[in-house]
Amino acid sequence: MTERIILYGSLTCPMVPPVRSLLQRASAEFDYVDILFNQEARRRVLEINQGNASVPTLVFPDGSTLTEPAIGDLEAKLRSLGLDIPPATLLERVRIVLQTPTLLTFGMIFLVVGVFGNQPSLTVAGSVLLFLTILGRLI
Repeated sequence: MTERIILYGSLTCPMVPPVRSLLQRASAEFDYVDILFNQEARRRVLEINQGNASVPTLVFPDGSTLTEPAIGDLEAKLRSLGLDIPPATLLERVRIVLQTPTLLTFGMIFLVVGVFGNQPSLTVAGSVLLFLTILGRLI
């Protein structure tokens, strides 16, 4: 495959990490573009999705697109492009969970409620969740 796949996403989308992980496992050549920081990319996603800023949106070298694909659908597309997809390792699966925005949101809520409500257990829980989300971005 000479051209690269374009993966449009955003930091807040919980589906981007699993899609990105699948592309990496398949050794697919792709470029990630965050539509929150790139207005041209946002316009392109709106155009592809009839006015919806739906992510992840993938554009393939053959011009076809997938928006918010089920993992099975994306696997089928990657296999049709001749890519082999090895199973996810335990570390890859853990990393996907740790990268979800939900974990970050709960961490922040627990930390704020714990600090301002004088609840040490919530402060600790929030701190642990925030640490795990940072760890998920680093591994």
